[in-house]
Amino acid sequence: MDDLEERLTTLITQVGQHPPKSIKWRLAMNRLLLEIQRLPGLAKPSHPDYLAALNRTFEWVSSNISRFEPYSGSVVESLEKWINSYLYRRIQDLSLPKKNAPLSLDAPIKSDFGEVTLLDKLPNFTLSGLDGLIENSQRETTQRIGLELELYIEQDPEGKLKNSYPSTSAQCNCQFLSQRRVLKEPPDKFADIEKELSIPYTTVYSHWKRKCEPILKKIAEDLGYKQEQSL
Repeated sequence: MDDLEERLTTLITQVGQHPPKSIKWRLAMNRLLLEIQRLPGLAKPSHPDYLAALNRTFEWVSSNISRFEPYSGSVVESLEKWINSYLYRRIQDLSLPKKNAPLSLDAPIKSDFGEVTLLDKLPNFTLSGLDGLIENSQRETTQRIGLELELYIEQDPEGKLKNSYPSTSAQCNCQFLSQRRVLKEPPDKFADIEKELSIPYTTVYSHWKRKCEPILKKIAEDLGYKQEQSL
């Protein structure tokens, strides 16, 4: 089994091992989608609706990967055929004209990119497509970093978060605060944490701002975060 076959097989297995939408599931799925984008046989037609169709395809893969079964002995070839088949159907769906739609080239029509004209939708993929791919890549990088940061908070493998706490309360450590402020949706208010731990509000807030946020920022930077990105 070559490296790509092994990586895909491992990631598909990992996705199936975790509860859907959990942090570990999202991290494994994000890595799988990144590998899928690098598949040598992934269809990349010069079509104005390609990026919209690709996004819908990735959503479909996320929801249906548990149903995927290799058609042959090659996971790579089977996955390419499985994904391309759905991708082309989505491109066709997006390309179908609306019933009773005006045929004038300058008549406004709806698309996934807002209101455009038929003239706008004529193939001209080179520049706009490149900008879209760059934007997608940046968004995927930020998403990956965010997911890995969430996983780091949960596991705290080096104890950096749990071992940072004010002298008056070991329970008010950065892992606990990060779980309440970063992982929880919506995040807990400092006033609620203050009541739960029975310590002053200023202690909770000050420790978060002075210690926890810098630690999280350093961890994110180690994962590849750059200042111009926003987690």
